[in-house]
Amino acid sequence: MSVSDDKYRENMKNAAEFLLKGGTLLYEPCEKCSGIQVKKNDEIKCIICGNTISPTDNKTKESATIVEFDYRNKMVEKIGKRLQELITGIGSDKNLAEEEQRLRVIDTYIIILEKIKLLN
Repeated sequence: MSVSDDKYRENMKNAAEFLLKGGTLLYEPCEKCSGIQVKKNDEIKCIICGNTISPTDNKTKESATIVEFDYRNKMVEKIGKRLQELITGIGSDKNLAEEEQRLRVIDTYIIILEKIKLLN
């Protein structure tokens, strides 16, 4: 493993921690490497190169059009809709194997929702 691999993994770990602590992915790419950026408390970090932009960097704050995504809420919403469809369909399958599969998927979605709740 090269030094750049180690640095990349460290940057990915830091970005994941940022997201788990309430950070958001940004639409605008990094100015240095065009990588994906994460923002938390007005601090912006690039996942790829590790470039950090502090809140005092007015040029970037003024020129950046930031589109933030709230992935947790979107995920909860999508899983909720899918659960509703699956639960409504319980008992409609004539094939017991398909019914069992439906119940496994419902169980998996519930586990995911519980994990998301723990992250909040």
